[in-house]
Amino acid sequence: MVSRVEFQIGMRHLRSRRKRAFVSVTTWISILGIALGVMTLIVVVGVMSGFERELRTKILGTQSHVVVVEAGSNAMRGWREALSEVKKQPEVIAASPFVYGQAMLTARGAVTGAVIRGIDPAREAKVSEIQKNIQTGGLERLVRFTVDRSALPPGAEPLRAGIVLGSELAASLGLKLGDEVIMVSPTGTITPMGVLPRTKRFQIVGTFRSGYYQFDSGMAYISLEEAQRFFGLGQDVTGIHLRIRDIFAAERVAQDLQKRLGLPFWPRSWQRMNQSLFSALKTEKTTMTILLLLVIVVAAFNIMGSLVMVVMEKGREIAILKSMGATRGSILRIFFYQGAIIGLAGSIFGTLGGLVLSWKLYVLEDFLEKFFGLDILPPSVYHIDRLPVDLSAFNVAVTAIVAVIISLVATLYPAWRASRVDPVEMLRYG
Repeated sequence: MVSRVEFQIGMRHLRSRRKRAFVSVTTWISILGIALGVMTLIVVVGVMSGFERELRTKILGTQSHVVVVEAGSNAMRGWREALSEVKKQPEVIAASPFVYGQAMLTARGAVTGAVIRGIDPAREAKVSEIQKNIQTGGLERLVRFTVDRSALPPGAEPLRAGIVLGSELAASLGLKLGDEVIMVSPTGTITPMGVLPRTKRFQIVGTFRSGYYQFDSGMAYISLEEAQRFFGLGQDVTGIHLRIRDIFAAERVAQDLQKRLGLPFWPRSWQRMNQSLFSALKTEKTTMTILLLLVIVVAAFNIMGSLVMVVMEKGREIAILKSMGATRGSILRIFFYQGAIIGLAGSIFGTLGGLVLSWKLYVLEDFLEKFFGLDILPPSVYHIDRLPVDLSAFNVAVTAIVAVIISLVATLYPAWRASRVDPVEMLRYG
């Protein structure tokens, strides 16, 4: 139980008189150091978590939560049975077959490579966020449609297949809604004349922007049937992708599906498919956290120095307290309370400052951009106009608690030194 007398004495030591004002200054410097360290750590961890959330959202806006393929093969033959089995998993909300392939796209003399995904538009809207990312047009026109014969050259096919391009991919080819693009397969068709390239003419029926440059600049969607014909899969598909209730349970669901389906089926979660990327983000976040904790440790040394100076300044008072019957434990607790007050005050001010700064971070961002003439987040690169912040009560609480613990540890040596003061020697020579 905290002794009221010991606590009051500790508070009086923190408040200096005019002739010893330096002690009070060092106390405020210690509190400010802890507060700045806690505030910076809260803001940086919040921004790092925000970037991780944004990246995860953009990836899952185009990718699915779990993908099931056939190991060692580019085609899944028994996909209908696997699809029926997958839907029995309670965590699965929706599932859809897809075809995955690579091809060259050419238009107006420009040529670029692209990842081609064949999808069922009706099912795809339930599995991925592609429908929300559509900028122009729509997925519903991916199926074959009839065009105006009067606008076609003689002998041209009146049926057209639609294609939806990423916004950056369409821009690189100089295409817009309604234009045509030719798809060329890297694997040709064997004929008596030799190997001829497999080509197909598509009409642009939509563009999408996911905000993830890798997808927007290199991905295109066509209908499942067109992809099966173009890549020569017959009735087979590349795999099945799923949407589940809890995205963070994807790895567990993938393992359950592996047991349910068995070989040769191979379920993979989004965490596993993007493991290297998120591992790099986690490593960077951990490194930044450790570095900023060192700031708090440095501030804790200020607490230690401040309390050592208090012990030196209050030597005679400590001796008088001991001569009046104060025990070593009482003296130790007096200085321990002083460190606890500094650490607690710094943590409270730092936490409040971190929360306010995170809430109004855009104000600081606008100031820095105007003052230094910087563009912190170029929209053409990041597709976001503000620093993302994702604060969790757990991270904030842990940061504050760790700061208090570091502060308490820093008080142990000064408190121990105060408790070891010899009252006889101090009163005789102090």
